[in-house]
Amino acid sequence: MGKKYQELKSKEADLVSDIKIEHNKVPNLLVVVFYIVAIWAIGYAIFMPGKLAVEPAAAPQDNKGELIFEGTCMSCHATGAAPDLSGITDRMPEEDIKNVIKKGRNTMPAIGHLYTDKEINLVYEYLKDYR
Repeated sequence: MGKKYQELKSKEADLVSDIKIEHNKVPNLLVVVFYIVAIWAIGYAIFMPGKLAVEPAAAPQDNKGELIFEGTCMSCHATGAAPDLSGITDRMPEEDIKNVIKKGRNTMPAIGHLYTDKEINLVYEYLKDYR
């Protein structure tokens, strides 16, 4: 029981197992829309080159120590789950503070592996002014 295949004289349909299979053309409107969009895209790329340019990486942030502190430390130190750090630089030496940041202490986890020494220094600099 093989399928019969017969190509009709018209290129717009075939006959497969006595079923007429039509080959629809792409509607003219769709072709026109395609060309309009293609011309618009080329024109946009030529006349608006700045809009397509990739923006350069963000400049170094002056407040990176603050951002690290707010993103990492504030979730505990601002809620009362850990001691308040206001004036901590007056109560502890710099090396002790950096050591606690790196290695942790009591319930505070060590976060030294997450940040570079430069970033830890930025956090310390931020803590100097934190009140």
